[in-house]
Amino acid sequence: MPDTNLSPIRYIRLIPVLLALAVAGCGDQSSDSEDDKSEQAGSSSERACENPGNGSPPQCKVSSPVSCNDETPIEGGTSYPVMLTSASGETIAFQVLEPNGAIDCAEGHPLVLHGHGFGGSRTTEGFDQYRDAGFAVISIDQRGFGESTGTVRVMDPEFEGQDLIQILDWAEANLDYLRYREEPDLPEELNPNLVAGAIGGSYGGGYQILLHGQDPGQRLDALVPDITWYDLRYSLNPGNVIKTGWDLVLVAGGEAGSTGKGNGGLDPIIREILAQGATLNRFPEAGLDFFYYHSPAYRCSGKPVTVPEDSGLLTYQINPPAFDVPPTPYAEVDVLLTQGMKDTLFNFNDAWRNFECLKASGGDVRLLTHQTGHILPLEAPDELQPGEYVDPTADLLELPGFQGAAGKFACGDISISDATLNWLEHHLLGKDLAGYFDGTDSNICLSLDDGESISVPVDSFPAPELNAGVLSGANVVERSVATETPIASGYEASATATQPPVALVLGQAGADGVTLGGIPTARLTVSDLAGRSTCDVELDPYAAGCDPIVFVGLGKRAEGEGRWQLIDDQIKPVRGLKDQAVIELVGVAEALAPGDELALLVYGFHPQFPASWSRDALVPFVNLAGTVQLPILEGLLENPR
Repeated sequence: MPDTNLSPIRYIRLIPVLLALAVAGCGDQSSDSEDDKSEQAGSSSERACENPGNGSPPQCKVSSPVSCNDETPIEGGTSYPVMLTSASGETIAFQVLEPNGAIDCAEGHPLVLHGHGFGGSRTTEGFDQYRDAGFAVISIDQRGFGESTGTVRVMDPEFEGQDLIQILDWAEANLDYLRYREEPDLPEELNPNLVAGAIGGSYGGGYQILLHGQDPGQRLDALVPDITWYDLRYSLNPGNVIKTGWDLVLVAGGEAGSTGKGNGGLDPIIREILAQGATLNRFPEAGLDFFYYHSPAYRCSGKPVTVPEDSGLLTYQINPPAFDVPPTPYAEVDVLLTQGMKDTLFNFNDAWRNFECLKASGGDVRLLTHQTGHILPLEAPDELQPGEYVDPTADLLELPGFQGAAGKFACGDISISDATLNWLEHHLLGKDLAGYFDGTDSNICLSLDDGESISVPVDSFPAPELNAGVLSGANVVERSVATETPIASGYEASATATQPPVALVLGQAGADGVTLGGIPTARLTVSDLAGRSTCDVELDPYAAGCDPIVFVGLGKRAEGEGRWQLIDDQIKPVRGLKDQAVIELVGVAEALAPGDELALLVYGFHPQFPASWSRDALVPFVNLAGTVQLPILEGLLENPR
């Protein structure tokens, strides 16, 4: 039987399991054997390229296997690795996958870049649909992963950004069958311009937005980033509470995927940020600046990074943060953003903010959601479980609301995989968009469940203004909430760690049900038992007596049932005493059946944050009161009974 009186400290036992899981499956690891990799490494050296510097493109010692130098087109279909020397002195490795069939030297072939997930490596074969359609594909080992050397700096403009630019430079210098076209919006010196697009999820989405912002040649025409971030400060540290469940997985996956062949693992800067965060129960301010600089939010907000000289963040390291790239707006680009509603690392709010920013640039920008994404695992795979091993955290990993399995990679009837290919065929090859794209230029496709979706107008989409806006509009229903008894915070949450959360009921779905979709908000007062809801944050917002932490999210319960279910597994930390503070909750999309109840669920501890509970023993209990603003797309939410 599960122990129902577990201290949050014992949730630290989750850490070895999460680390093992990350080693096993974080990112999309290559399936090549060690012999295959040795063979590739040997052939790579025959095609080694040198970087002459001073902005000149890297020069290869031999030409690529396919060339239009002869008058007669030749057959493509070959896949081969290339190694470059980066501007930082490291090796950039990538795989060239030629178009299948006869090379069209008259029209040329568009280029598609592919990037892997965090901890992964390049794909050395496949992409048959893309190659059959006429695309040349380059799959990249990002800095520090696969056969690319150096430390992992998480899409640093001065490092990964320059590496990616060099890959495009190499492609133009060595693949003479690529397609070019006149771009009337670009200056004369950039025309004719390379026709290129990019795909990839998670870390493989982040590189696309980085490269588009960095490339002086403005060569990317179409992007398809899936489940990627807008602001790493929010993704890794929402509400100024470290998302330790995911941070642990990412650290382990990054270190496991960045070993051998001269890779250096996570950069010392990142290691120190994480170490300080674990010690202090919060990221250092200079660390937050570092993550902000590596996020689309940096360019979207237009606000520079200003780090005091005495910040002390790894000033003794060889490559401290430079912050030399100005936060200029993104140029116009056509983007298909795709996002998992159940993703608890880079959630819907990340996708919505990217959508707002990139659409403002003037391109064709659309947003489709699906039922998968970054899903925290429920159990370790069999290969990591010795026969006699009994996992001491087994009961903990089965906690209600930890995180469920993923669903379909589709928005209703729209396959995200099919949509990705068709998007590139349209914007790079000039083919028609598939019929399922009809209306998505003015509507967001929200996935409600496997096979179900709803189309929501962009102009009236229920989302608050960035930076503490309260949700408002015709589709918004507001409900008051208040706790009847104090809620345990931090250590005092031990008695309720495996029990249902406190449910502050918001209403009940009417006879036709309710469709909930958008980004809800709350205006909350968090007070201690003495009724205090403010502290002198100017002195120290983390001072003893000022630093409780609770976790809130929307939940549903079927009529007649006793168990509450966290909608889309989305939870938001609320840190500190608050006086009518505006809290942006995580975006959700859910269809409630008639009679289903809706509530704001409040936790004193949640296993998505296994080491981030409150350490303030002077505030063992808190009270909550305020209002919740709900995006109701269809149906009537009746008052609580």
